[in-house]
Amino acid sequence: MKKWLYLLHQKVYEPTDVASLVMLRIVFGLLMLIDIVRYFHIGWVSEIYAKPNFHFQYEWFWWLVPLPEDFMYLLFVILGIFSILITLGLFYRLASTLFFLGYTYIFLLERTTYNNHYYLICLISFFLALAPLHKSWSLDVIRGSVQHTDRFPAIWLWLFRFHMGLVYFYGGIAKFDPDWLNGRITGELLGAANRGTILEPLMKLDWMNHFYVWSGMIFDLVIPFLLLCKPIRIWAFLSAVLFHAHNHYVFPIGVFPSLAIMLTLLYFDPDFPRKILPTKLRKLIGAHYRKYVTYSGHLAVSLQNQTPRLLLMFSVIYIFVHILLPFRHLFTPGWTSWHEEGHYFAWRMMLRHKSTRIQFNVTHPVTGEQRYADPRDYLNHMQYTVFAGSPVMVLQFAHYLDYLVRANGGFDPKITANVEVSINGREFRQMVDPNLDLSKIPKFKTTYLWMRPYGER
Repeated sequence: MKKWLYLLHQKVYEPTDVASLVMLRIVFGLLMLIDIVRYFHIGWVSEIYAKPNFHFQYEWFWWLVPLPEDFMYLLFVILGIFSILITLGLFYRLASTLFFLGYTYIFLLERTTYNNHYYLICLISFFLALAPLHKSWSLDVIRGSVQHTDRFPAIWLWLFRFHMGLVYFYGGIAKFDPDWLNGRITGELLGAANRGTILEPLMKLDWMNHFYVWSGMIFDLVIPFLLLCKPIRIWAFLSAVLFHAHNHYVFPIGVFPSLAIMLTLLYFDPDFPRKILPTKLRKLIGAHYRKYVTYSGHLAVSLQNQTPRLLLMFSVIYIFVHILLPFRHLFTPGWTSWHEEGHYFAWRMMLRHKSTRIQFNVTHPVTGEQRYADPRDYLNHMQYTVFAGSPVMVLQFAHYLDYLVRANGGFDPKITANVEVSINGREFRQMVDPNLDLSKIPKFKTTYLWMRPYGER
């Protein structure tokens, strides 16, 4: 056992060429800048974050509240500036740390925008803030705040590889879901996503649905391991490029396909960016860079010694938690895609498509007078589109209605809802008892304890 631990220690602290991690820093910063600009372009800064009076929350982060409208706009502008600083490696520690905090704050502020890809960005930005990626080919080196090195301990490269491996492998495990294997969900999602594209005729072919089912699952399960196999790595990478290019064409998922390709490139040899950069350009950049820095290739040992053992211990715990976390849904009774306990933060992608019919009723506790509350009067388009299929968000909205009535009407109402949900093209089922007073249920109570099981009509 001690021998294995010693070998592991030697492997993770082995000096490794910094080129691919510098590329990660530069490309990540540029992609985040594009993402922030996209938020402004599609109106999300205003519609999702700045103007709504109500936000759907996560249980452990209910205390997060939006900034005043003008400050929300300012926050996104500052995040764009931090993205540029990350790319340049300028004031890197401050910029990367504040970017992580700011982006994660935005991610946790509104539950209806949840996407595994945004969750991945939060995790990657966290480790970017920890990693010393400003110690090579950066403005921090040029201005003299840190000393240049060409080598980093291998642990940093493996940590970033681990995150992309998580997305691939657990995305594949999740596809063992019966609705994926029988083609029901692929028919629903891909049929709708390809409507109006050149791929629409293909989706009408019987065999195409099964091709998506099995190729998607097998790809996710094996691609991290194929990328580790050097003889076939280039073919595995090209298949990943094709996979993500297809997703970019079919689904509106922003910068994720580009980010995924960038993270997949990290599986190549650490020095590969030096090999693909044209020789003349590499020499030109290197000549100008060396004018401003003391160039040394012998700092790997000092970096190895300076990398705290605590980081290795933290990394082991972190990896262990993230390996187990996606399996927590196995310990909850019922159908996860229905009650959604354990669905989030688990890389469960493309497993459910819900259509809903919903009506909220507000009843006076004394007179029995009942009024209909239309959620569209209180929610923006994104919130309204997403919330009705999520039991926890239905409950949160009921509490919000209860708050509004008590604040403006002066009485404590009974809040009930008639929620009918069709999941993956099935017939509509009632999600909650239409006579249940949702305002009396704790806002974050485990959903399967109060909602109707899927099999119950």
